[in-house]
Amino acid sequence: MTRTSHLCQLDLFKIRSEVLSRDARTILSYERAKAIGLAMGITFHDTLDLTQKFWDMHIDPIAIHGGAACTLLTIQYNLVAGTLARYAATTRPELVPLVEDILRWNVTAQFCLTELGRGLDIFRMKTTATLLPSGEFDLHTPSPSDAKFMPPTVPVNGLPCIAIVFAQLYVNGECRGPRPFLVNLNDGYNMCNGVTSKLLPHREGSDPVNHALTSFHHVRLPPSALLGDLNKSNTIHSDFMSSIWRVTVGSLVLSSFAIPDLQMSSYIAARYFQRRHVTGAHGKPVPIISYRTQQLPLLNAIAQVFVLKALYKWAVERFMDKIIDVLVRRSIAACSKAVMTQHAQVANFVLSERMGAQGLFGYNRLSSYHSMLRGISIAEGDTLGLSMRVVTDILMQKCTLPPSTHPDGPLTLREVSLLEEATASVSSSSDFTQAFMQYVQPRCQLMVESMAHRMAYDAAVDQGVSQCLIDVYLVSAIKIDAAWYVEHGMFTRQKIARMEDAALLAALPRLEEFLTAMEVEPYVLSPVISDERWEEFSKTLPCYSTPQTEVPVQQKFFWERARL
Repeated sequence: MTRTSHLCQLDLFKIRSEVLSRDARTILSYERAKAIGLAMGITFHDTLDLTQKFWDMHIDPIAIHGGAACTLLTIQYNLVAGTLARYAATTRPELVPLVEDILRWNVTAQFCLTELGRGLDIFRMKTTATLLPSGEFDLHTPSPSDAKFMPPTVPVNGLPCIAIVFAQLYVNGECRGPRPFLVNLNDGYNMCNGVTSKLLPHREGSDPVNHALTSFHHVRLPPSALLGDLNKSNTIHSDFMSSIWRVTVGSLVLSSFAIPDLQMSSYIAARYFQRRHVTGAHGKPVPIISYRTQQLPLLNAIAQVFVLKALYKWAVERFMDKIIDVLVRRSIAACSKAVMTQHAQVANFVLSERMGAQGLFGYNRLSSYHSMLRGISIAEGDTLGLSMRVVTDILMQKCTLPPSTHPDGPLTLREVSLLEEATASVSSSSDFTQAFMQYVQPRCQLMVESMAHRMAYDAAVDQGVSQCLIDVYLVSAIKIDAAWYVEHGMFTRQKIARMEDAALLAALPRLEEFLTAMEVEPYVLSPVISDERWEEFSKTLPCYSTPQTEVPVQQKFFWERARL
């Protein structure tokens, strides 16, 4: 029994969101996010000090009952409450009641950083906050391309909305770099004066989050709106990175949603594969789970659940170790994000395909999970952009990742080889930037994923994950770049196939054990996992039928038309 399993019994979590209107689905997402947050009991201390309760919140199966709910939850508790808590605990104690209101969902909170025209180049944002003679600030969006992009800032359900808005601070005509400001956006019904929110179209395949474009027209802010001080700094960029530190935390916690995602998708697929029968070679019905085409992606996903749990534990421990250099901690978060989103997106896609037409429908969740993970791979730092940063820092010797605890393992050897190839490419050129852009940049994500595969494998072995699952994971990671292993004479293609077969034979008899250990059955709403669920579900579908008790003979002209 998990901490949130009781929520599954509430009508709030039983409602089929796919049949609701956009507005109703949006309100439902906010209500679910609030219920999850309150059930978790996250406190000021939890969000400030990043306690184990905070980290565990993001891998609880309830978190992915809706992609919108988990998005709102992590914005509210990590980005906003987490950022404000640091100021409240040091220089701004008067912010403590606001943080408490955010944690209790008395207000909704947003984090307005990215601009429409900037993307990852956010340090050069164009939104301005100009100090006025009165001590107030003038917050302004100079052009439409400078609008804050994505945060859901439109009024919802009567809940007031505040935001941390980042803008270039101008004092006496001098730009002093991006700074965070606390801004009221709306009162739950109407936007505040000078604040405009344009609702973007619904992002297809996911629950609506009310993504928006937010702009400011000379909004007057009180002196207390500035989080931090007015002083000119000689380390503007590092100060800015420090002010958005919770984005790095978000890279790790958001990507960890891949773990409950994989748990749910593999459980749904397993039960469907067991339930669905086809006529076998001997003319008798057999469950489709009897076929390797079903077993392979299913056991790969299950193995990834347990291996990524071990990786998450390892990554959190390193991330929380303040002795470790901040660049190394950021790199570990980036590696974790790369591999978690990679595995979950592939698993959701392949498992939904193996479910045939049923895998296409939102009520079975896998297609929705895939869309959610696509968003997560971009949010809190695009995976590709983060990968380029990690590789650049390593090649420029700004940071060194923790070494492998199994240096002779095949995944470690490939990781080292790819890094050596990249090092040779830039060191042999007189122009580091040109060589990097030409030869290394296109392979950065591949390289970071290789680092993460090794980290995940090491963590699983060191933490005692079942050997059969480790073997399944190892083969699946090798197959991602089988050409490298063949090229270096480590394995042949046939050898890899035999390794895979042996791993599956060892893991398959323990399928029920692994499914039970995931503890997700209470959270599964998909109707395809049993005949009883499907029968209940089919009764809720709109039905079109003749009201007559006797079926009349169809008129001839229908048949004649059909022949044309």
